Amino acid sequence: MQISLIAWTCNEIQVQSMAIADAIFASRWYCLLDKEAIAYVHFMIVRAQKPLLMTIGPFGPMTTASALMVFKAAYSYVSIMKE
Repeated sequence: MQISLIAWTCNEIQVQSMAIADAIFASRWYCLLDKEAIAYVHFMIVRAQKPLLMTIGPFGPMTTASALMVFKAAYSYVSIMKE
């Protein structure tokens, strides 16, 4: 249960972080009068192109696919130990 909740949360962080750039671009940022503010908006759009990822130490990012691999491995270990 914990692994599935963590994987879902990590997946939501990744999806929502990708939506940040779309939301900023959809706003009326081009109507800003201040050149410095426009530069900050450009910086935020560029920075938001790379998604935020939660990692599992040296094993890579925590996604629903990695959680599925953990479940498969746990099932394999349990089935081998029962035999």
